[in-house]
Amino acid sequence: MKKIIYTATISLVVLFASCDYVSNPFPVKNGNVSYDTASCPTTFPADTSHIKKILMEDFTGHNCPNCPRAARSIHICDSTYPGHINEIALHVSGLAAPSIGFPDDYRTTIGTTYDNFFGVSAFGLPGTMINARDYNGTTFSHIKLYPFQSYVAGIVNDPAAVQMQIAVTYNSSTQKVYLSVRDSFLTATSGTYRLVVLVTQDSIIGPQDDAPPYPTTEPNYIFDHMLRDAVTGLWGDPLIGTSASAGLTQVRHYAYTLPATYGGITVVPNHCHIVAYIYNYTTYEIIQSEDVKVTN
Repeated sequence: MKKIIYTATISLVVLFASCDYVSNPFPVKNGNVSYDTASCPTTFPADTSHIKKILMEDFTGHNCPNCPRAARSIHICDSTYPGHINEIALHVSGLAAPSIGFPDDYRTTIGTTYDNFFGVSAFGLPGTMINARDYNGTTFSHIKLYPFQSYVAGIVNDPAAVQMQIAVTYNSSTQKVYLSVRDSFLTATSGTYRLVVLVTQDSIIGPQDDAPPYPTTEPNYIFDHMLRDAVTGLWGDPLIGTSASAGLTQVRHYAYTLPATYGGITVVPNHCHIVAYIYNYTTYEIIQSEDVKVTN
């Protein structure tokens, strides 16, 4: 423990003294996360696009007949603006609880915590947050209703304040994911920011209520972008103190072991993604996000 604290302290000194690089300044707490990060990648994919990517968080449930309409609207946004949209589907509330004909439980403690905090299912499902914009703790203005195309069109060209890159390597014999997240601030930024790293999974098949003109219940609905776990804590790891100068670059390494199942649902590594985002800890607005597959 002393060694970990010492490393974190030295990293913090480097961060504020040089303002250009820090590695692993804050340890994470998760049963599937370990500290053997020596195998984490150190090179990142080239990216000079500096796109501010939009994170669409879809709060949903398999007993919600209108929820597939929201998912289809998100898919249209993704198809319209390829490379600009990242997605997470959070299955929450009683509308995601197992029931007759719907045996699986896709809910997570993480998703339930976010739902309770942002009050999405209390407002009603489906409910979608887009970069968690407009959250004020008193109204429901942060919950957007489908169709989303007009709203997304109005923010898709917003400039990026920070660039994010994720590099991943996967050890199939141990099911361990080694990942590194790099954030590079493109402009001087004030505020308190945190990095959240999550795991999602695609191509999970099960029954889903679907409003007409589609069948009342689709028995083989394909669930994509389903939230499964958090690599960081629920509210993420701190990034900076109260300000970042343009050019500040930080790197964090994580080693995460994929379990055999999430809540009884088999984990398929090549269907899993790492989703990371940076948000303002005061306003909760997300300023950048990134999504990469664990393995192809």
